[in-house]
Amino acid sequence: MIATLWGLGALLAFALTARKSTEAKATAAYFGLWPAAAFLLYISQPTPLWIAVPVVFGFIPWFLSGPHLWMVLYYPRSARPEEIAGIPKAYWAWGGLASVLLGALAEVLLRP
Repeated sequence: MIATLWGLGALLAFALTARKSTEAKATAAYFGLWPAAAFLLYISQPTPLWIAVPVVFGFIPWFLSGPHLWMVLYYPRSARPEEIAGIPKAYWAWGGLASVLLGALAEVLLRP
C-alpha cells in the first residue's frame, strides 16, 4: 500500500512539473528516484557500506523534497538557483562526501 501511494505521488509530481521550472523537475525526480535507489539497495544485499550509508542518509533530503516541491509548484519564485530539491548545493557536496567517508570508515572498522 505504501509503495502504491508513493508511486502515485511520484506520478502526480511528474505530471505537475511538465511545464514548470527545472528546480521543480529536479525535485520531482529526486522524490521519485530515491525510493527506487533504496529498494535496489535492499534487494542487492550485501552492499558495501560506502554505498549503503549515502543512500540511507538520502532519506533526509527526500523527506524534505515533498514540501519543497509543493512550494515550488505554487510559488515558483521561491526556487533558489543555489539549491537542488530545496537543499543547498554545498550540503549535497559535503554531505555526500562525508557519508561516503563514514561508510568507508564503518566498512573498515566493522569488517570481520
